[in-house]
Amino acid sequence: MRAANPRALALALLLEVERGGRAQQLLDRALDRVAWPERDKAYVTHLVYGALRRLRLLDHLLAPHLLRPEDLPPQVRWALRLGALEWLLGKPDHARVSPWVEAVKGRYPRLAGLVNAVLRRLAPLEAPECVRLSLPDWLCEAWRGFLGSLAFAEGFNEPAPLFVTAVRPVEGLKPGPIPDSYVWEGPKADFPALGLQPQNPASLYAAQLLEAGPGERVLDLCGGAGLKAFHLASRGAEVVSYDLNAKRQEAGKRTAQRLGLPVAYRTQDLTLPIPERAKKVLLDAPCTGTGTFRAHPELRYRLRPEDPSRMAELQLKLLETAASATEEGGVLVYAVCSLTEEEGEGVARAFLARHPEFVPEPFSCPFPVLREGLGVYVAPEGGLDGFYYLRLRRVDSRA
Repeated sequence: MRAANPRALALALLLEVERGGRAQQLLDRALDRVAWPERDKAYVTHLVYGALRRLRLLDHLLAPHLLRPEDLPPQVRWALRLGALEWLLGKPDHARVSPWVEAVKGRYPRLAGLVNAVLRRLAPLEAPECVRLSLPDWLCEAWRGFLGSLAFAEGFNEPAPLFVTAVRPVEGLKPGPIPDSYVWEGPKADFPALGLQPQNPASLYAAQLLEAGPGERVLDLCGGAGLKAFHLASRGAEVVSYDLNAKRQEAGKRTAQRLGLPVAYRTQDLTLPIPERAKKVLLDAPCTGTGTFRAHPELRYRLRPEDPSRMAELQLKLLETAASATEEGGVLVYAVCSLTEEEGEGVARAFLARHPEFVPEPFSCPFPVLREGLGVYVAPEGGLDGFYYLRLRRVDSRA
């Protein structure tokens, strides 16, 4: 993907996202290919994430000046949105309007005047809360009913630091909110060579909740590339990571080798039983990802009202597999990077109704808490992903 400047690249990337691409992957790939100053790369990221995080609000601001915005060519519509974003962020007209007029003039010269006029006429416009937060209405209604307020959702639209997890001692990095988590403040680096792995602290904490010690056997279910497995192995645990996606596991194997960590990988459909058991079992299940809207802002526009219930059905099946793999007296941690009732407390209630041999174990969460009782929901504040955690103990029948 070739682009002459940061604005042109941001526009091209957003067109790819609209066609179904994932913003984070597209950005990483594109920025690796350009020999631009870090300042320019950062501005591309700023524009892409800013436009996606504020999409409903941007369309709301543009609406009074456009009769039928849906009929505009996608390139023109995204140029208008990006120009509106720069206006929202305080960029003056002389530095903001002309670049977006030029961005559409080559292919759509007849619409250049429209872009110029609209971007110069933008004015403050009050918006409903869901529009201001750029969230789907159905999810706003669900969160108001379950969590009582949408104040926490402001965090989804704020920039976040790059958190890294250290698998060996490091010096000179700003500490994150929990042990072994740090804030990376420099340009992108060869993290495995430094003994580091990019990872949100809320994700790392799911592994720490197991409290696995040296020599303990751990089963990491739905482990993907094995980010949590890396931390557990770095603490001396004997880790076996299961997942259905062999391609992600191959990438994980390569990273584990570079980090010098012994992680075993098994590829399997985890709706079926696995052939081993352990005292410590972690299930970070696939989910709707409603707690990751900051890092994956396009996801909020792709989810449907039925998705949380659909995912909860799968999660319950996976939890059955995890339960059968947990030895008596052992610990089972269930986690999802989602904040819906269905995928958190709903799954927990359904599971515990079937399994009286498991009892919830309380724990002190180090993060801002949205809701707690049957598990804990973490607020997406300070760069954290929103997460749900449930720690269970399998009762030892011999005790």
